[in-house]
Amino acid sequence: MLLTALPASAEWRLLIVTAAEDTYYVDPATRTRGRKPRVTALLNGRSRETRMSNKVVWEADCDKRRVRALSRIGYEKRYLQGRVLFRDPHPGDPVFPLPGSPTEKLFVYLCGFKP
Repeated sequence: MLLTALPASAEWRLLIVTAAEDTYYVDPATRTRGRKPRVTALLNGRSRETRMSNKVVWEADCDKRRVRALSRIGYEKRYLQGRVLFRDPHPGDPVFPLPGSPTEKLFVYLCGFKP
């Protein structure tokens, strides 16, 4: 099974596969509730330029229909393997999730409705 290469502490669930074959997973155990729910996500890059992985904590503002990354850690290899390449504690401002995008899927996962 493909997911056995992931760290044992998380039970990653597939969220979306993009046209470039990048895969996004969420860890349901990290999901919070409320007006600004959060979840930890794993992005596995598939293309030559993105053949690495990122662990990202996402927050959705369900009232304002925005999402933002709260922190991001980049790993050398897919599935959070290899050395840490960077740590970005403030990677982004709130953005409107575009239709069909990974951020829209994250918003729907966290808020329960489309933005």
